[in-house]
Amino acid sequence: MEFTLKEIFEIFMKRIVFITVCTIGGLCVSFLYSKYIIKPTYIASVQMYVNSNDSTSSADLNELNYAQKVVTTYISFLQTKKFYEQVIEESNLRLSREQLKNMTNIESINNTEIFEISVSSMNPNHSFLLVKSMEKIAPELIKSIKDTAQISIVDPPALPTSPSSPNIFKNTLIGGMITFIITILISLLGEVMDVNVKNQDDLLRKYQVPILGVIPNYKNNKKKKVLLIKLTSIAKRLNKKIDSKENKKAGKSENIKENAEKDTQFIITEAYNSLRTNLKFTLRHQGCKKIVISSSLPEDGKSTITTNLGIVIGQTGSKVLLVDCDLRKGRLHNFFNIKSSPGVTNVLSNMIDIENAIQKTTYDNLYVLPLGTIPPNPSELMASSQMEELLKKLEREYDYIIIDTPPVRVVSDALILMKAADGVLIVVREEVTSHSDITNFLSKCKYMEIKVLGFILNGISLNQEKKSKYHYYYYNNYND
Repeated sequence: MEFTLKEIFEIFMKRIVFITVCTIGGLCVSFLYSKYIIKPTYIASVQMYVNSNDSTSSADLNELNYAQKVVTTYISFLQTKKFYEQVIEESNLRLSREQLKNMTNIESINNTEIFEISVSSMNPNHSFLLVKSMEKIAPELIKSIKDTAQISIVDPPALPTSPSSPNIFKNTLIGGMITFIITILISLLGEVMDVNVKNQDDLLRKYQVPILGVIPNYKNNKKKKVLLIKLTSIAKRLNKKIDSKENKKAGKSENIKENAEKDTQFIITEAYNSLRTNLKFTLRHQGCKKIVISSSLPEDGKSTITTNLGIVIGQTGSKVLLVDCDLRKGRLHNFFNIKSSPGVTNVLSNMIDIENAIQKTTYDNLYVLPLGTIPPNPSELMASSQMEELLKKLEREYDYIIIDTPPVRVVSDALILMKAADGVLIVVREEVTSHSDITNFLSKCKYMEIKVLGFILNGISLNQEKKSKYHYYYYNNYND
């Protein structure tokens, strides 16, 4: 999977808290590890200059190449067992030859006749003592092998006062950068492995199905989902209140909180108004009146959307009937504080006339046919010829019939009703509904020749909805 720069930035912003916390943690761990775990190392060094009196050799060879060869030769003299043993004996320290060899570094400086001997140790006194011993023994050893060599001290050793390592700042910075890169990679990997719907673009990119509505996710102070039926009266007066002068004391926290609440209510109202506009255009274009609203899983918000959509359509003067066909967990009656029975099942069982089962709500042009008494065989009842006849009869009486059904993944009732209806709206909850569920849903619809009107993306961030300025995507070239 390839990511664009825009997608990487969106992933970064979505997981910025995780990335920030991990990066700060990496900085802290690196700092503490460098400060308290890694033992400090002290380096003492001495620089020596080599001058050979072998004029014959120097006359025959290039001066620079000769200097390099001489220094290389002398360094080899100082890497012998004899040298290390003499240094240990001179320093009177308890070290093995291998230990001293690992502590010592001998190298030429910029390919000149100057070379440097350095010793690193966790004890600054040991470093200094060993280098002082080498300062004494090195010239003697070289002259014993080549008597024409002359060794001069360029930079004598000094007792180290501060550790050469660890570099706490450097280690902390590197640790933070490594942690940052790892968290970015983890975020990208998590995005690749995430099988759930991420946003509107994710839906549009993978399915040739329009998104008719985008509903924000919002909860009030009581932690209950805000329903439009609770906000309608406020929404009708919202513009007047916003334009009034009641905000003169906007500096007060209470007024600011009230204005923020009104803004949220307005956004939710407009989300459903936009869904209504897109849906009515689609229905008029495709000649549909009977709509099934369903989802793949429970708790995707289909019943809430059914209720609120019915309210906003009724506000335009259209006569709307909500039919509760979720015979296992129907709850439309709870939203309107009406009785659940008599209802659909009672009508289908010829226990009551349809006129006596339909209940008028307190909202304009909105009626509800509740679920009724839950039968032992709901699937058979939904698939009966009586159900098909009932929908045809209702179609003559109402402008729009919106049917709430069980989730497709849970029971098959929804598919039966979709076949009898004119089309289906699929509710998809952001970050919850998986692509496999959507693909399975669409495959069943295609197999049963069910018309999919579009998606309703539910549960998006309220801040994301504010940024979108109530803009909803729609494919103008969408074909049946």
